[in-house]
Amino acid sequence: MAKNAQSQSLPADVTHLIDQLERHSLAPDGSYVSKSAHADLQLAREEMARERTRYLEAMAVYCEAISMVEEYHQAVSAANLGGLRDIQGQAFYQQLGLNCSPQVYESLEHRLAVAEAAQRLRLPLLSKDGEIHEEEIEKLSMTSRSSLDSTTTSITPSSSSNSTSFNNSYATSNISMLGLASPPNSDMVEPGVGGVPNRFLGVTPAYLWQVQQEQPAMAVDMAEYQRSLVREIESRLEAKCDTLADVFAMDEIADSSSISQIASARLPERVKLIIEEIEREEAVLLEDLYSMDRKFAEHYNVLEQILGVLVKFVKDLKLQHQHQYDELRKTWLCKRCQTMNAKLSVLEHLLLRDTYTKESVPALHRIRKYLLEATEEASIAYNKAVTRLREYQGVDPHFDTIARQYHDIVKKLEGMQWTIHQVEMDLKRSLEGPNS
Repeated sequence: MAKNAQSQSLPADVTHLIDQLERHSLAPDGSYVSKSAHADLQLAREEMARERTRYLEAMAVYCEAISMVEEYHQAVSAANLGGLRDIQGQAFYQQLGLNCSPQVYESLEHRLAVAEAAQRLRLPLLSKDGEIHEEEIEKLSMTSRSSLDSTTTSITPSSSSNSTSFNNSYATSNISMLGLASPPNSDMVEPGVGGVPNRFLGVTPAYLWQVQQEQPAMAVDMAEYQRSLVREIESRLEAKCDTLADVFAMDEIADSSSISQIASARLPERVKLIIEEIEREEAVLLEDLYSMDRKFAEHYNVLEQILGVLVKFVKDLKLQHQHQYDELRKTWLCKRCQTMNAKLSVLEHLLLRDTYTKESVPALHRIRKYLLEATEEASIAYNKAVTRLREYQGVDPHFDTIARQYHDIVKKLEGMQWTIHQVEMDLKRSLEGPNS
């Protein structure tokens, strides 16, 4: 109606021109867009729908993989807390609710870490305003051509093509990081096409994945790994789909309007019941957590008291043993000193016995007599020297100074005589040299 009103207000030639454009050049939906642009827009919408589907599929698989790794760690932690560290075997892990071997979970965790790091390296270079500037990308593209990664292309995409290539890369990388084959209809995109790829210390996604393939965590049977992983993820997704279908499952009623009314009436109630059940479970878990904290505190206090008592016992026992040891060592040292004293006494008596024999006693008497005479003569000579010194000191009070000066003069005279003797010897050699 509005279009007819506008056409009536326009001149006839303008209205005819608009009709011709709508018939031959513009899109039939009345959007005043050219047919080629309308076709490109439809193709872009279809491509975006396919990309969204691939993204949701990859995100579902990724979430299930993360849940598997978290459940594996929770089960291992529960087993360790329960004192079951040494128990091995597939049956034991099935009791913990794990349907795959621990090698599968560890390999999956390692692949997830590597793939997330590689995906981080594949992120495009974004500016502060969230847009990708072609000048910066072109400048870094020139640098990236001479880097370690020779497979990265130097294409400079526009802002609209970056989201497309990034979503494709995200979807395909999330599938490939689990070690699963990509679906045949998925478009493989070169990593890093969505912008200039980051290179931390020269590391590229391809190099990171190639190096991590050699790690022990990745060395598992790929066929068995893929089968176990596909079965587990498929069963988990089927269980979730069944749960979702049960929520919307209704009794067959002839009137479709009544079905929609009942569905719309029962769905909020079910959601409310589920929320209440989750809240009750959360409250129970919180209560269990608080109870475990209290028990742990009590257990810790008891252990601390036991440790204090044990330390006291050890100290008392150690001191008691130390006193006994010191007493025994003191007694042993006393006995040893007495023994050494007795040995010295014996050695003294043996020395006296060996010294004073019938043959040595007369000789010792003669030696004693000689020593007494020598001591008496030395005493007489000493007394004479002291008397003479006192006489000299009585004659002149400066006798000591004169004696020292005389001693110094004698030393100098001896030095001069030695020098004269050396000079005479040198002259004698010099005179004998020409004659020879």
